[in-house]
Amino acid sequence: MFKFKEYEVADEAVKEIVADPYKVELPDGGTIFINQKGEVIEETVIEKNTNTVTTSSPSNSDMLAGKTAGPSSNTTSTSSSTTKTSTEKPTVATIKGKYRPALEGLETQADDKINALVGHAVAEYQDKKASGEKVDFGYFYNKYMTAASDLEANTDTIFQAVLDAVEKDLAANGYDKSYAQSFKDEYEATKKARRDNLLSKALGNR
Repeated sequence: MFKFKEYEVADEAVKEIVADPYKVELPDGGTIFINQKGEVIEETVIEKNTNTVTTSSPSNSDMLAGKTAGPSSNTTSTSSSTTKTSTEKPTVATIKGKYRPALEGLETQADDKINALVGHAVAEYQDKKASGEKVDFGYFYNKYMTAASDLEANTDTIFQAVLDAVEKDLAANGYDKSYAQSFKDEYEATKKARRDNLLSKALGNR
């Protein structure tokens, strides 16, 4: 019945929950989100170069303040040390650790959206029962499972964008992108648990 019967399931509140954009912050300061066309947009922070220039300015200030050649020499040595540190190859764990907050933030947003969807479904169900209106479970199933599927698709899209960033970071440092597979495994397990929980709540409210 759920597969072949058609229902009028238009609902602006549900539409808004699904359309509410994800926004994930990347470790480099950029953000990833989906626009209204369903396209993934990545915004970068252009101030990074400015910050780098500002960081290097103290050595120039020392020179202008009339420091002797000795301190200038020390400044050069410090600069060399900094350069050496910045070129040290990060470990796989370090690279993956940078992206952990972004992925956790994505999961939190996904949970919040699903909870909002469930809350709206429960409220609609209770309103119909209170008014004496017949509750059609086929209608509820089609309406909210379709919305949940749309949410899941959006979550998948954003997750893949973050995963691509992890893989590029790994490759840039000479590591195989397969090291990012554990993130995908965790995501799939969490997605299944979220879907099972949604079905459990739907059956429980019935």
